[in-house]
Amino acid sequence: MRRALGVLALALVPLIGLIAMPILVRADVTDLTPGRWSAGAGVGFWANTPDGVEFGLEGHAEYFWTRTFSVGPLAQYAGAGNDQLVGVSVQAKRWWVIPGTRRPVRLAVQGGLGYLWADFEDADTGAAVTDSSFLIPLGIALDYAVSRRVAVTVEVLVNLTSLGEKVRVGDREVDLRTNVMPALYLGVRF
Repeated sequence: MRRALGVLALALVPLIGLIAMPILVRADVTDLTPGRWSAGAGVGFWANTPDGVEFGLEGHAEYFWTRTFSVGPLAQYAGAGNDQLVGVSVQAKRWWVIPGTRRPVRLAVQGGLGYLWADFEDADTGAAVTDSSFLIPLGIALDYAVSRRVAVTVEVLVNLTSLGEKVRVGDREVDLRTNVMPALYLGVRF
């Protein structure tokens, strides 16, 4: 089941890319006019999962309502080890241009609400749990326009959740709960 979910997640990435192609062709990351779409993706790490630090991927799209406010979906995946976590949420972002920069450098503060599914196994004890929970990703991002079509991003998210439970393995109780999972992503925005 876990391997099938991982394969499904990796198969969806090219499909999402094909769907987003019309957005990418008209992309201008320096133009945040109301009514424009932007999309991006990142690679990084999640910390404090029940199995420790995990490799992570994220993808997002934003619709700009104003030059300084956008909303859109965020998808996150972590799971190179024993854990598999998949989160989807709707994010709101507030953007600020940092004055005095040659190319537009922007700071964004974001927050959202969504759903997190997880399948994890404790490597030491063999205890396993499949669970789901609410997801509240809060974060900050720095966005640097390398060209008119591409911006490089650094994003720090704090994923708040109520995930996991205590599991009894033999005569030992294993705590697989986690409430705060920070994530760091390096990515691009089109």
